[in-house]
Amino acid sequence: MYQEALQQLGLPRNEAKIYETLINLGPSSVSTISSIGKVNRRNVYDCVKNLLKRRLVVLLEGQKEKIYSAVEPKRLENVLNTQKKEISSVLPGLKKIYNKNIPKEQAFISRGHEGIKNYWNYVTAQTEVTHFVGGKGAWHDEKIEEDRKKYFVECKKKNIKITGIFDYSISEHGQDVYSQYDPKLIRFFPKEYSTNATYDICGDRVVIFPMPKERNIANATIFNIVSKPLADSYRTWFKYLWQKALTYEKVLGRT
Repeated sequence: MYQEALQQLGLPRNEAKIYETLINLGPSSVSTISSIGKVNRRNVYDCVKNLLKRRLVVLLEGQKEKIYSAVEPKRLENVLNTQKKEISSVLPGLKKIYNKNIPKEQAFISRGHEGIKNYWNYVTAQTEVTHFVGGKGAWHDEKIEEDRKKYFVECKKKNIKITGIFDYSISEHGQDVYSQYDPKLIRFFPKEYSTNATYDICGDRVVIFPMPKERNIANATIFNIVSKPLADSYRTWFKYLWQKALTYEKVLGRT
């Protein structure tokens, strides 16, 4: 139904067919995509690889076989820079199908730089505040520096607030990190509460991962939980932690 419109937006025929198939089916294996989408199995592998590069599809790890899921259709506006009017015209129908078929609650694993960028794409596809707890500078891995700068620009453009609580170590060795945030929107844990993990909350998603040393997250395992009740609960706990955390002024002695 939407294949021709997607092709006009720049997607090759089979990629458009596979993306629409995933929108209709929800998370699916290559064999299911091939059967339902009527695309040769070998071509499915190549097309899915391209859709992953376009960030229109994500791999849900932790399954017995590889399962792929379509990214929120609004991502089309960010990836495809042509014919925006045509995109807007197909979005309502695509969103309706997507929201109908995507599980209300799910959990999946993403990894490394692409996992972080996938979360950033999710954040910038909406307008809610994003919170972090136990921040250690993961977003500031030099390998994704340019992507992070674009992410910050997009958040500023959409007035998406980034607020959170850093580990105390960032106050000691992370001026390059904390200086890029609004001092009123960040705080620090006391030194004795430092950990080796961090988590982020935005919308219906909670993202948790152990933090490797030296901000190198290339091989980090990122646990993604999609659940409104859980995300709301984490936000409530954040409010309490925020009250107990040390202010920017108290730790650094300046405003």
